[in-house]
Amino acid sequence: MADAGLDGGASAAAWAAVAPDLAPEAVVEAYRCMVRTRHLERTGWDLVRQNRVHFAIASPGHEGVAAGYALAMDRARDYLAPHYRDVAALLYLGMPPLRPLSTLYGRSTAVSRGRQPYGYWGWAAQRVLTASGPQPNHLTQGVGVALGSKFLGDGAVTWVTFGDGGASRGEFHEGLNFAAIHRCPVVFLCENNGYTQSVPLPRQSALPDIATRADGYGIPGVIVDGMDTLAVYRAARAARRRAAAGEGPTLLEAKTYRYLPNTSNDDDTRYRDRAEVEAWRARDPIPQLGRRLVELGALTEADLVHLDAEAAAEIAAAAAAAAAAPPPDPAEAWAHSYAVPPAPSGAVG
Repeated sequence: MADAGLDGGASAAAWAAVAPDLAPEAVVEAYRCMVRTRHLERTGWDLVRQNRVHFAIASPGHEGVAAGYALAMDRARDYLAPHYRDVAALLYLGMPPLRPLSTLYGRSTAVSRGRQPYGYWGWAAQRVLTASGPQPNHLTQGVGVALGSKFLGDGAVTWVTFGDGGASRGEFHEGLNFAAIHRCPVVFLCENNGYTQSVPLPRQSALPDIATRADGYGIPGVIVDGMDTLAVYRAARAARRRAAAGEGPTLLEAKTYRYLPNTSNDDDTRYRDRAEVEAWRARDPIPQLGRRLVELGALTEADLVHLDAEAAAEIAAAAAAAAAAPPPDPAEAWAHSYAVPPAPSGAVG
């Protein structure tokens, strides 16, 4: 594949309009991470169906949101408290596919070394906070990290991403209210796919737009097309600039869709019409961004084919490595739980 670049002044001008402050190479890498994510999550889904792993969470459809805000992050200093569908953001930050695939198997090569289920990301080296089962507990935790950055003056912005269902929990109000009062450097991003598991948005929110709730906290609320990666980037870029300038948080709402059931334990045919799913598939963020990159001269059609084949091979190899990786060492069971691991207390009986 040829190096990403632009073919002339017209393309350069068009690029500046749709992706300000971004080199073409960065967006090509984001596209590549979206493609890799799609293959990774399809692989996880297949492994569940083959009874080789017990559980998987689906993010296909959300890749444009995750890659879009990741493009706006300062990867050298920002913190991330991610939604469990944000695999594309983690890959863009540099996580090897072996890590999430190892999480499916509970292997020692997972980021948590086999302690966390799939989707509960945590990666200290890249300042990614660990999620927990109840959603969105990480929202208030992310606000605490942002408050720490304000005290330290480290210039970091914390990104907190969550689903529309999470916006109906108490942590949403507590986190946004506290962050607004103290002007914490944080960007809140609600990934609104229209369903809280099987419950459609109108049955769990009186308002159709989550972003309108920002008015109650005196902060900006911005709605963006979550199927348009570069639109997400532009909205996220503006929100980060505001937070970094000391002007406080922004609530972004990305309208998106998940193509698969909520998790591998879900049957979405009970609550979603197939025509609805197919209508959203026509707006798939991956081919949409691919077409845009070709139009702007950053890639060719042949490049798109090459990147897809490359991603498929990479994920297949990573899945095989994860399956072959050793399980966690029982001797490490107390690691990361106590500063000084407790001494064995003898047999239990």
